[in-house]
Amino acid sequence: MKSLKYLVIVSESISLKEYDNVNYVFPLSSFCVGFNKAYDLDEIKIDNAYLYLNRLLDTSDIKRLQEVLKKIPNNIKGIIFEDMGVYELTKDLKLEKILYAIHANCNYQTINAYLKKVDSVVISPDITLEETKEILKKANKEVILYGLGHLNYMYTRRTLNSNYAKHFNYEINKELNLEETVTKMPFISIENEYGTVLYDDKIYNASILQNEENVFAFLINSFHINLDTLELIKAFEENKINNSTNRFLEQKTMFKLK
Repeated sequence: MKSLKYLVIVSESISLKEYDNVNYVFPLSSFCVGFNKAYDLDEIKIDNAYLYLNRLLDTSDIKRLQEVLKKIPNNIKGIIFEDMGVYELTKDLKLEKILYAIHANCNYQTINAYLKKVDSVVISPDITLEETKEILKKANKEVILYGLGHLNYMYTRRTLNSNYAKHFNYEINKELNLEETVTKMPFISIENEYGTVLYDDKIYNASILQNEENVFAFLINSFHINLDTLELIKAFEENKINNSTNRFLEQKTMFKLK
């Protein structure tokens, strides 16, 4: 097996030990949703770290981010983002720029257009194995695959958990386990002041792709898995993790308009 590189999104289960093939990714305070913890710049001490910003930003957010970027320390290697406005703010900075537009990077034409600007992109995990392999074959640069973690199905700026609790006079809980009434599919709903994310309750595992070419790294999201770095990597490489699924790799996403 070839040597694999990993970008590991940090959660409270990660001990931040340094490994040659691992870079840690830190959700940035005020610019992320869907995590139990986000980090200020002065909390990030490890070398070659990446920042993660997954919010869609408005004008006031952009202005605040401009001030944050003036304080980027030398230990920050790169930035992973969803909003292309972040690219415009960072294009002249000496940072690796990685676009993770979760539900948008679904074909090689779109990805190659973005690759003219950014250093790499994360391929959407919403597509099949065959579609993913086509992108890997035709992408003009090495790309990143979402290797392991709960899938982010939906993001809204609304604080859904709090709104629901207030409407029905329930106790507010920032993290909820939900079940969709028709399919009985379970979800994890997690909220902060900037919005709510719904995650698949099952852990997406794309280990079937670990021997593919043109892969810069595998992104591992440690949120809600409760394993440390080497345990996550072992689970991925050996395809051994409880409550896992290949999800859309084997189940084509269908959209029906009425």
